[in-house]
Amino acid sequence: MIADSAELRTAVRVDRRRDCWEGIVMGRNCDPRRRDARPLRDEHESRSSLCAASSDVRWPINDRSIDKGRKCLDQARVQAALMLRQLAFAMRISRALYAAAQLGIADLLAGGPMTSDRLALAAGADAQSLRRLLRALVAYGVFEEDAPDRYCLNAAAELLRRDVPGSQRAAVLFTAGDMTWQLWADVLESVRTGHAVVERAFGKNIFERHAQNGEESALFGQAMAAFSAPLSLPLIAAYDFSSFSCIADVGGGTGRLLADILAANPEVRGILFDLPDVSTAAPPLLEASGVAGRCKLVTGNFFEGVPAGADAYLLKHVLHDWDDARAITIISNCRKAMAPSATLLIVERVLPERAEQGRAAEAYLVDLEMLVQAPGGRERTESEFQAILSAAGFTMTRIVPTTTPVIVIEARPA
Repeated sequence: MIADSAELRTAVRVDRRRDCWEGIVMGRNCDPRRRDARPLRDEHESRSSLCAASSDVRWPINDRSIDKGRKCLDQARVQAALMLRQLAFAMRISRALYAAAQLGIADLLAGGPMTSDRLALAAGADAQSLRRLLRALVAYGVFEEDAPDRYCLNAAAELLRRDVPGSQRAAVLFTAGDMTWQLWADVLESVRTGHAVVERAFGKNIFERHAQNGEESALFGQAMAAFSAPLSLPLIAAYDFSSFSCIADVGGGTGRLLADILAANPEVRGILFDLPDVSTAAPPLLEASGVAGRCKLVTGNFFEGVPAGADAYLLKHVLHDWDDARAITIISNCRKAMAPSATLLIVERVLPERAEQGRAAEAYLVDLEMLVQAPGGRERTESEFQAILSAAGFTMTRIVPTTTPVIVIEARPA
């Protein structure tokens, strides 16, 4: 905290703000994160008065530097306040994106630019309100306004269309939709108790709920396929799947990733394994990808067992849905089905051992998503992955990074 003027004229206790005051003396921009500042003598202060000793040194200063110091520290606080405000406002753009996806605005603009009046008429919306929505999305890089009140698609908005390769519409509807919104509204209680919101809200886990709600299950499957689409090429580029004769995608959903792997490796066969209600959407996708003849569809529950006969077992974004005990059960069931020479491939985000600003930010947010939606679910560090693999009878052989937030963990039976 800044003391009163009399106290400041006597001395300033220099701790993490030391660089800030050094910058003032040098006449530089006042950024407390700088490490290149050095104190200089001026006509009012002798060199001996500017002692660059420990962080507890007291620095004599004049009235001008007091004013600049206050401005510097006030500026730092303003920036911090703006950052907090931006973070708190994130929910607004999330729901704005959801509204545009739900209204099908991107599909309506597929034929060319339209005014808000025409869009509102086609979407069944209020023209003035829709214009306000679109302006906000334009400001965040979704859609463009190429003339006053005339909107068109850009690269981001194009992916909100239903029928384009790599569409993210389902992912937006699921991630920013009403069910997710309802669950996140109670995140505070999850932090207090350690229990997932989903069981308090619905009395069952998310997969049991999907099994009883066909519409939600279909949206979930489409969303997972949408999430997988941008990962496929980087994963295929980073890891050589051609060395396997048969890959079992355990908990593979609609088969988006497996289909892409098989399409890129014509000699490889596949087994797609998931719950019956999830797998119903897989055949059309496999057919469309031209790999249906090389992919066997098997339904079942990976807590009870997995199909035998593959030389690679793939788990993509499966283990983070479960606590350690249940994750070990899934891996152990893979181990039982595997030959001694087979390989286990885990595709997940890996948390750093120590949290740092900006690093792995997406992984930490997904970790909170697991806290809300998946009882016991969590993202894990490398050492935590090693622990559950060892408990299930595996040895981690290597970690393969990709150009995306996910990595490939390769393991073999110990």
